[in-house]
Amino acid sequence: MIKHIVIIGGGPAGYVGAIHAATHGAKVTLVEAAEIGGTCLNQGCIPTKTLVATCALLEKIRHAASVGIQLDGNAIPRWDAMKSSMNKTVNTLTGGVRALLADRGVISISGLAHMSGPQSVMVEGHGEICGDFILLCTGSHAIRPSTFPFDDERVVTSDELLRWETLPRSLVIVGDGVIACEFAFIMNTLGVEVTVIGMGKSPLSTLDHEISALIGYEMRKKKIRFVGNSAVRALNLHAGSVTAECDGDITVEAERALVAVGRRPNTSALGLEAIGLKTGALGDIPVDEYMRSQFPSIYAAGDVNGRVLLAHAASAQARVAVDHMLGLAPRKINARDIPLAVFTSPEVGCVGLTENEAKNMGIDVRCGTFNLRGLGKAQAMGELSGMVKVVAEVQTGRLLGLHIVGAHASDLVHEGAIILRQAGTVEDLEHTIHAHPTLAEGIQEAAEDVFGHAIHKILQKKEKIRVSPLDNCL
Repeated sequence: MIKHIVIIGGGPAGYVGAIHAATHGAKVTLVEAAEIGGTCLNQGCIPTKTLVATCALLEKIRHAASVGIQLDGNAIPRWDAMKSSMNKTVNTLTGGVRALLADRGVISISGLAHMSGPQSVMVEGHGEICGDFILLCTGSHAIRPSTFPFDDERVVTSDELLRWETLPRSLVIVGDGVIACEFAFIMNTLGVEVTVIGMGKSPLSTLDHEISALIGYEMRKKKIRFVGNSAVRALNLHAGSVTAECDGDITVEAERALVAVGRRPNTSALGLEAIGLKTGALGDIPVDEYMRSQFPSIYAAGDVNGRVLLAHAASAQARVAVDHMLGLAPRKINARDIPLAVFTSPEVGCVGLTENEAKNMGIDVRCGTFNLRGLGKAQAMGELSGMVKVVAEVQTGRLLGLHIVGAHASDLVHEGAIILRQAGTVEDLEHTIHAHPTLAEGIQEAAEDVFGHAIHKILQKKEKIRVSPLDNCL
C-alpha cells in the first residue's frame, strides 16, 4: 500500500524529505507558503555564502601584489552587482530544487497551511489535504525583541539586510553568534565600520575557548570592534544614526543596526493547540529519536523541533523521519556528530565536544594543537591564520572533538565527523596518511600532538621556539 506523506514547509528539511520519500515510493504533497528552499536557500546559507566568496576574492585581489601580480586600478565592491550575483545563485538553486521535486513526482502546492487534525492539513485556497503522515518542516524566524525599533532599514535582522539598496558607513551588530560574526566580517571587507556587541567574553563564545579567542584576535586585526560581556538594553533611532545602550553605561553609535540574537521555531500559525499538540517553551515541537511528535502520525524535522538549528541537520532529520514512516531501517542522529561551519574570515569548522564540555562531563581529556602557519600549503596560499585542535579521552584515545580555524575549515572538519561517527580514536587520524602539501596535514599534526608524537613540537622544543595557537595573530 502506497503511503501518502503531507509535508508543510519547503526548506532543507521539507524538500529533502519530499525527494527522499518519493524516491522510496511514497505519494508526497509538499506545501510551501513562500519560496521553495526556505530560509537557507533564499535568505540564509546560500546568499550569505555567495557574499563570503565574493569578499574572499576581493581580499585576494587587494593582496595580489604580495604574490607578484600587478593590477591596474582599484578593486571596488559594488553592492548592487553583488546582490545581482547573489540572487542569480539563489534562483539557479531554487530552480534546481523545483525540477528535482517535479522529477520525483512530488505534488507542490503554494499556500499557507495549518493542522486540521492528526492526519490532515487545511491549505488556504486549496482546502483540506489528508495523508497517512504529516511532516512539519516550517523552519524558524529571526528573533525580533519587542523593545527594539525595527524599521526594515536602519534596525534590521539578517533578512532585511540582504535587501538593502546601499551599505551604511557604520554598523552595530547586536549578538555574537554565527550570523552576527559572519556579517561582521562581510561588512568589514566591504568597507563598513563594524562594532559587535555580545553577551560572551569573546565572539562565538559557545565554541571551544581557543577557537573563540582566535576569532576575537582576527576581529581586532581587521579593526572590527568587539564589546563583550554586555547586553544591549535599548536601540534608539536618531536622525541619521542608531545608538545602542549597553551594560556598563556603554553607548555605541552607528548608521544602522543588525540584530542577530537567535532564531525561534515557526509554529504559531500551525494550529497545533487546536489539535492538542503541545510545544516547548520557545514554540518548538518535542520529538523522539525518529522525529515523531506525541501524535504517531505527526513528525517534525529541522528548526521547528528546536534541536539543532542547522540546514544539514534539518535534512538529516527529515530522512530519519521519512524512513521511520515508511518502515525502513531509520538511521539515528547523534547531535554531537553534526559538524558546524562558520564562514567568518578565516572559516571555522567544529564537530564533537569542546575541551571544556568534555571536562564538565567528568572526562579526563588531553588536547593537541597545531598552528596552520607551519604548513607548506598554508604558506604557499598565503593563508597563515588558523589552528587545529583535537580533543581526546586520555584512557581510550577516543576522539571527542575536532576544532579548526583557517582556510577551508568548513571542508576539513568532516574528517573528524567521520571518525566521531565511527567512535574512532585519535590514532585513526594520526595513522591516516595525509597528502602533502595540504591543509589537512594540520589535522594529522594536531592528532600527533595529543600524546606527544608530533615532530613539529619536538623540533620546536629543541630549537627553543615558543609557538602558541595565537601566534598567527601577531
